[in-house]
Amino acid sequence: MEDAWSVFNKMPSQNVVTWIAILGGCAIDGHGKEVLKIFEHMCEEGVQPNDITFICLLLAYSHACLVDEGMCYYASMTTNYMIIGKLEHYDCMVDLLDRAGHL
Repeated sequence: MEDAWSVFNKMPSQNVVTWIAILGGCAIDGHGKEVLKIFEHMCEEGVQPNDITFICLLLAYSHACLVDEGMCYYASMTTNYMIIGKLEHYDCMVDLLDRAGHL
C-alpha cells in the first residue's frame, strides 16, 4: 500500500477511479477504519462516489466486521448519493452480516 499511496500522491489530479483503487487496496488490506477517512477526504476533494466506491466501502467494513458503519453507509448510498443497490452491494451486506455472526 505504501507504493500505491506514493503513486497516488504524485499524480497531478485524482478522479473517482484512482480514489477507488486506494479505497479497494485499503479494504482488501484490512484497513476498514482508514477507508472511512479516505472516503471522507475523497468527498471533501469534490469527487462524487459511484456504485463501485460503495462496494469498496462495504467490503472494507465487512473485512473489519464493522457492522454499524457498513449499515450506515449502505443506507446513505441511496439516501445521500442516489445510488441504487446492485447485486454486488447486497452480496457485500450478506458477507458483512455473516462475518459478524448475524446470520
